[in-house]
Parts: sequence; C-alpha cells; structure tokens
Amino acid sequence: MTPAIEFTNVTKRYGAVEALSGVSFSVAPGEMFGLIGPDGAGKTTAIRTICGLLHVDGGTVRVSGQDPVKQHRAITATVGYLSQRFSLYGDLSIDENIAFFAEIHGLSDYRGRRDRLLEMTQLTPFRNRLADQLSGGMKQKLGLACTLVSSPDMLLLDEPTVGVDPLSRRELWQIIDSLVRDKGLTVLVSTSYLDEAEHCDHAVVLRKGRT
Repeated sequence: MTPAIEFTNVTKRYGAVEALSGVSFSVAPGEMFGLIGPDGAGKTTAIRTICGLLHVDGGTVRVSGQDPVKQHRAITATVGYLSQRFSLYGDLSIDENIAFFAEIHGLSDYRGRRDRLLEMTQLTPFRNRLADQLSGGMKQKLGLACTLVSSPDMLLLDEPTVGVDPLSRRELWQIIDSLVRDKGLTVLVSTSYLDEAEHCDHAVVLRKGRT
C-alpha cells in the first residue's frame, strides 16, 4: 500500500539554520498521525513541505506517491490544510465564508455539504453571524468547515487548538476523531500538547528539527 505521506531523510534549511534535519516518517492511509514538539521544532515547516509550499534541501517528500512540488496542482485538489491562523473574512458570515471557499475550489452544488458541515461543527445556529464576532474556538471550527467543503482525502492540521478554550478544544478533537473513524480521512496534526498525542494512531516527536 502506498503511504499517504512519506518523508525520507528530509532536510530543510533557512540560511544556516536547519529547520528539518534528516527527518523520516511514514503515514498510512486512513490514520491519524501526530507531529509532536515544542515551538520551533520544525512542525510547520514539515507541513508546508507536504503542501508543496517549500522545496526541501535534501531527501524526499511524497504525498500518495507524488512529489508535492512537481505535482502541486494534483495534490492540492485532494489535500485540505488548516493553518494556525486560518484566513477567514471577518466581514462575511459563517455561511458566506464557506460559500467563498467552495467557489474558490470551483464547486457550485455545495449547499447540502455546507449544511452538513455546519451541523457537524455545531455552527448551524450561528450561520448568519459575522466571522469577526466569533470566539477563537468557533473560528477554528469555521476554518475546519471551510477546509472540508472541498471534500479532501487528506487533512493537514497545524496546531489547530492553539489559543482555544478547553471546551472548544475538546469539541474540535471530537470532530477530528470522527473524520478518521467515520469518514476514513487521513489526518496529520501537529501539536505541542502531549495529551493530544493520545488521539493519534502513530506519532513522531520533533525537537530542533530532528525526530
């Protein structure tokens, strides 16, 4: 079976600093995989290389057997990426934000899926509220809904619970768990919280760019 994500001796430098140094790991399709480590460990750099946003200086990165830089367009069609600070439009409502991201992906018949995502994230009662008026936890739920509206096969989550209150944090993890258990998505999540690693099927610990 082709791994969903495979790192082989990956090195990435920013000048004299090695953000990743000979990192290797493999993520199986349909599993929850964790990148665990403190700030500055290289987690975000690793995720950006998976998205094809960064070239590596050594080693190889493969996403479903493809080079994420050379086959960037094919990969972005199947991979959803939720960054630490997802770019929502504060003057648009919850409904309008999801519609905007659906239309960016060329989707026209998205309304039924939007309704299901709002129900899953418990945002239905607030669908007409402006994004600027949402709490931190609700913004992350909306960001997740916007990421999922294109029906990706793989989800990359870069520290999705940073700055989120404990209740919303628990609710977010319930949603993420259900995406793997019920929907069969492959999920790679980065976090600095060791207790969140318990949700993962497998995990690696990054420290100063090394596993």
